[in-house]
Amino acid sequence: MNRNAYLKMTGFFKASRQRYNLLFMVSRVFPWIIAGIYGVLCILTALAWPGRLVRFMGVPLAVFLLVTAARVVIHRKRPYETFRFTPITFQKKPKKGKSFPSRHTASASVIAAACMSFDMQLGQILLVMAVLVAISRVLCGVHYISDVAAGFAFGIIVGIIGFYPFIF
Repeated sequence: MNRNAYLKMTGFFKASRQRYNLLFMVSRVFPWIIAGIYGVLCILTALAWPGRLVRFMGVPLAVFLLVTAARVVIHRKRPYETFRFTPITFQKKPKKGKSFPSRHTASASVIAAACMSFDMQLGQILLVMAVLVAISRVLCGVHYISDVAAGFAFGIIVGIIGFYPFIF
């Protein structure tokens, strides 16, 4: 993608209050919904299956920490830094660097995998939400497609290995 593509994408959402609000909901509210559902399931797991709690919490935590470390080491510039445009961040001051891989996407996808081990339908709903979060990060201009693809793939792969070890 280039500067013009990002300007068109962000401009499309900035031009309409409804589209802007929809993007806000997917980009900022969906991650909180995913985290909230995961938090409730952590509590339920602690109460009903305490032996599963370490894995249920540990695998997503490992993804979060590994992705955070990778972002510091790689320190890839964000699209709005490279192409010099104003992103849709819903924050006062946009962050600099640490674009690759997308931590929002990696976290959402591994949480979806965790929830699939708990309830398949709920996990599938969260997986769809994780895909929408990934798309929204690109549409906001804060990540490249490769950032969200890598974050999603990493979250899913570690989730499969962590929650379905009998496959390997």
